[in-house]
Amino acid sequence: MKKAIEDLLYGARVDVVFAGHVHAYERFTNVYNDRADDCGPVHITIGDGGNREGLASKYIDPKPEISVFREASFGHRQFEVVNATHSIWEWHRNDDDETKTFISFTETALIRF
Repeated sequence: MKKAIEDLLYGARVDVVFAGHVHAYERFTNVYNDRADDCGPVHITIGDGGNREGLASKYIDPKPEISVFREASFGHRQFEVVNATHSIWEWHRNDDDETKTFISFTETALIRF
């Protein structure tokens, strides 16, 4: 699906793409054509809500440079739009009740760790 709509997302200057289905969590840097690109959107796979099949724990090895963080654990997330130019992305791992504020998006999809 990413290949089919990537040019559209890039042309529209989309900051972030949230996708599911894979039962794990993975966050990528700004990407276009499978390469880091400051003008491309950040891709986040957020399928870690759980299912009866269990976690998807097999990842591409070695980890691609565009993959910033990945973990096979259950959790949930919160996306808060603060104003017209800022938003906050938080990932909450269910195992330890500790909130991880990984990304703060701005007009240029600034990443903070």
